[in-house]
Amino acid sequence: MRKFNGILARVVVVLFLIHAMMGCFMLQGRSSVSCFPLTILLLVTVIAHAILGVIATIKSVRSGGISGKWYLKQNKVFWIKRVSGVSILLLLIFHMSVYVTSSNGVYFLKEFTWMSLVSQLLFVLAIFIHLYVSLEGMLIARGILDHKERKKDWLLVLSVFMLMIIITIIMYFVQWQI
Repeated sequence: MRKFNGILARVVVVLFLIHAMMGCFMLQGRSSVSCFPLTILLLVTVIAHAILGVIATIKSVRSGGISGKWYLKQNKVFWIKRVSGVSILLLLIFHMSVYVTSSNGVYFLKEFTWMSLVSQLLFVLAIFIHLYVSLEGMLIARGILDHKERKKDWLLVLSVFMLMIIITIIMYFVQWQI
């Protein structure tokens, strides 16, 4: 199950990066290509990844309850992943409803308010934290021996993506305010 969840996590990351790029281009008005099929695929993989994470968490809590030893200090990364994952799922609800709505089958943009801006920036932050704490484990699971060097490379790539996403969200907010 852990191996499958690791593969699923890598698929989620790739789909997320593609979704984020397409979304940025759409918010900037540079593309009108619908990414709905990709979005549905990303949502399904995120839900599957979350379910496997819940199963792993339940197993961990059970074994901690049986042994009476929780090793909370040693398992900080494990719990940061869980908290950031729950944050992502909660903020995902806002993300799915913040940009577009429909009326009588016609889709149109919603007003992008301060609350929308804050929820989307928190969403990006939760995703970044989740990826940051998961990155080393993903590299080690792939058998990459120089994982510390590769982690820096991946952090640079993720930081550039996240910065681009944040700038695009802020630009979109400014457009609604003008």
